[in-house]
Amino acid sequence: MATSLLSTPRVKAVIISEASNQRSRENIVVTQSGTALASGTLLTRSGDAGEGTFAMDAGATGNPTAGTITVGAAAIPGVYVIEFTAATKFTVEDPEGKTVGTGTLGAAFSKGGVGVTLTAGATPAVAGDTATITVAAGSGKYIAYTANGAAGPADAVLYNWLPAKTGDSDAVGFVRDAELNRFELTGLDAAGQTDLAKKGLIVRGTAGLPTVSTPAL
Repeated sequence: MATSLLSTPRVKAVIISEASNQRSRENIVVTQSGTALASGTLLTRSGDAGEGTFAMDAGATGNPTAGTITVGAAAIPGVYVIEFTAATKFTVEDPEGKTVGTGTLGAAFSKGGVGVTLTAGATPAVAGDTATITVAAGSGKYIAYTANGAAGPADAVLYNWLPAKTGDSDAVGFVRDAELNRFELTGLDAAGQTDLAKKGLIVRGTAGLPTVSTPAL
């Protein structure tokens, strides 16, 4: 009996083009929750959330303190900057310099993947005081992307199929600078497409049309 050389389930024709020398690809670890993942599945870098560490900056007038810091899948490893706009009010910027939200001392803050309650110290903060929350990188593992980025942004696309399993699996992912075939992607939505574009992963094709084409002069 002849041996089939076809992959079942197959590796999909996800990529239209990618960077030279396979620079678009990385060996990754995907944490599965019992179901198979198709080639072309969007992935979120969960990171097995690293720890967060709070510190007031040198020269600050006030001395607020932080309770337990929670770090979610949407958190970005690096330094979050907290700037006080008044004794009890503050804004938070992520490591990319984007303002993720505002908060009030004594009330739980949970935005940008970071959760914490700041409490007034013996000396009140003043406008211009700054503090930081440093988020560790974590493990860098991936999970399947969920609709509208509920568990974090779309960061990569799975190259190979993964059979049903609970736990970690070695895989290959497209993580940067490639053109993707819309019709071979699993889990794609508008939010995910926007997230992928930030990584240089450009989705080609228009929903409802039968073919994919790249821009031409």
